[in-house]
Amino acid sequence: MSLEDLIKEVYGSPPLKIEPMSFGHTNQVYSVTLSDEQIILRTNDKPGVLEHTADNIAILSSLGLPVPSVIRTDVSMELVPFAYMILEHFPGRDLRYELEGMTHEQMTELAQQIISYQRSVSELPRGTGFGWVPIGEQGPFSSWTQIIDRDIRRHIDHIIDDVTPETILQLQKMKQRYTPYFDQVDPICFLDDLTIKNVIVAEGKLQGIVDFDWVCYGDPLYMIALTQTAVVSDIGEQGMPYVEALCRHWGVKQEQRALIDFYSVIHALQFIGFHKKEQNDVCKQRMLSFLLEKINRDANRTA
Repeated sequence: MSLEDLIKEVYGSPPLKIEPMSFGHTNQVYSVTLSDEQIILRTNDKPGVLEHTADNIAILSSLGLPVPSVIRTDVSMELVPFAYMILEHFPGRDLRYELEGMTHEQMTELAQQIISYQRSVSELPRGTGFGWVPIGEQGPFSSWTQIIDRDIRRHIDHIIDDVTPETILQLQKMKQRYTPYFDQVDPICFLDDLTIKNVIVAEGKLQGIVDFDWVCYGDPLYMIALTQTAVVSDIGEQGMPYVEALCRHWGVKQEQRALIDFYSVIHALQFIGFHKKEQNDVCKQRMLSFLLEKINRDANRTA
């Protein structure tokens, strides 16, 4: 059964248009136009990815978060050779396409909303482990330090040919200095990928938030750092007031701001690898410059 057949089976008539969405590293995501409405279709040939998504959305909805309604979900792979989920469509675009044109007031209002959602999620019961899992499940890591070590180890090779050995050494010194902090982080629930994607905006206003196959248990500042890295990579300085607004509404202190920069360096390692794979030299160089600036600033600050 094709995608068109699936939609026809669910709605009784064929879709007018099915368009692949630009984002969707884990799932195949489509915008589907029907005669009287638009919907979102998410598919995956690994049913486990979508198995708990509807439950996650229901929990987040109960907290008052603007998540999409689930119209239909089926992970059995009996009707079609993939798991799928049909969701409400929010008008607008991912924040990455809208942020540059937003005013500082709009950025501030959006940051306040996003942080309020993260605050609500952080009130959910703390996890019994760390990492990325459905809400309420046990994370696969026994400490936040393990995740930081893994992320550095997994992506450090992306910069070996582009930086000096002294830069690598300074990065390791930064990690060692923050390790006592990592060791005492509690497994707090946060929405890990609510960055410049999965935040749907139209004309500067939030329309909804999407993509909740899992959450993360650990340090919510990791999300602010990922947002900062994504802004630097894809938007540049025009988007930084949004990052600062996130920090301000979270109540980030000076030392925490430095920690966010360190987390951003870790994320930058992965981004650099992605840009190398895509042969995007402009974004790769922008990320390298960002990484070096943060590492050198830390070296000067602690000298």
